[in-house]
Amino acid sequence: MRLVLASLFLALGVSQAAALCDAGSTTVLSCLTGRGTKQLDVCITGDRVTYRFGPHTAPDLRLSAPIKEVAHQPWPGIGRAIWESTTFRNGAFSYEVYGAYDKIDQTSNGGVTVTEQGREIAALACDSGTAELGLFALSDAKQAAGQCWDADAQNWGAC
Repeated sequence: MRLVLASLFLALGVSQAAALCDAGSTTVLSCLTGRGTKQLDVCITGDRVTYRFGPHTAPDLRLSAPIKEVAHQPWPGIGRAIWESTTFRNGAFSYEVYGAYDKIDQTSNGGVTVTEQGREIAALACDSGTAELGLFALSDAKQAAGQCWDADAQNWGAC
């Protein structure tokens, strides 16, 4: 079922954003923000996941973490929207990137919420129609790395 849903999202989530992901990478989320002035990308390359944000030609910020270490909240399997979120940390700052697919409206969206020491300082949504989602890609990568999601504890651990 997840394979069918993932294929549907990729087919319906055609984006105007050209992902900054390296060749051979898997896109988790790619979109434009700020009326097309900034690019937001989360990509998986090998055993790392990378967050990039800024102008398409030269991102302002690039954060990378091992797949096993990045905080990732998978879709719980219920509700109108299929969603996931991934959080990157950089000192006192956290960047929670989210992507969702509305099963009824058949639309994709996403964005990033930035916090400093737990206080929200920015929230940027993807420009309408630009979100390209790779739902389940990071969950699948964590499982391939030997991690399993514990729904009761709400965390990833060894399988």
